[in-house]
Amino acid sequence: MKKIILVISLIVMIALVGCTSDPDEHDHSVEIKGSDLRTLAVQEVADLWEIDSEVLLSKIITEFNLKGSYTVDSNLEVIRLEYKFSPAQIKDMAEEIKQQSVAN
Repeated sequence: MKKIILVISLIVMIALVGCTSDPDEHDHSVEIKGSDLRTLAVQEVADLWEIDSEVLLSKIITEFNLKGSYTVDSNLEVIRLEYKFSPAQIKDMAEEIKQQSVAN
């Protein structure tokens, strides 16, 4: 009987842990809230991920087909005026660039 209670307790615990995890949470090497990320310039984002800011800027411009003139000093909130991307998309791009640089 004690074994059954133990097994049931473990199943309930595992179910609770699964329910409390955030399904939108991605594994990123940098922890920063999206609201904080939006206030940063491209250079600052690149510095957080320790990646080349020009590569990140180029990827942002290409990915969202941006037409404005942006530099690494451009604030993400200003860039978002042209295209409403999510901070999670920028995190994913930075992480991809980081992984590519590690692989090379």
